[in-house]
Amino acid sequence: MASKPNSKLSNSSEVLHGLFENGKSALSEQFIRWKLWRKWAEFAGASIGEISEPVGYRRGTLYVWVKNASWMQQLIFMLDPLKNSINKKLGINYIKGIHLTLDRKAVPSDDYHKQELRDSIERLMKEGDES
Repeated sequence: MASKPNSKLSNSSEVLHGLFENGKSALSEQFIRWKLWRKWAEFAGASIGEISEPVGYRRGTLYVWVKNASWMQQLIFMLDPLKNSINKKLGINYIKGIHLTLDRKAVPSDDYHKQELRDSIERLMKEGDES
């Protein structure tokens, strides 16, 4: 009986996808952040997606840049439903709060998470070389 050549690849990609989405590593957090940024209009809705953009994440707080002060005022009333909707679509309680900003520079930089991601990638590369 012939085996399906794509079945192992499909299973491997499903395993990696599951690891990135449901894991607690720095890589999984980066994957979730990337997914949220990439599909922002789907997560936030088309109208909110046009006037805002996720620009940072730190310790459960999602930083969202908003086009202008008028839209920021509107979004203030939508923060809890937006947070709940995003968490539901992600399938995990990833966002504890949302901080709106008009200044992209106001987003905190987190050097610790950058270094943690680099360390995780280096560990995975070393493990791959040892196999």
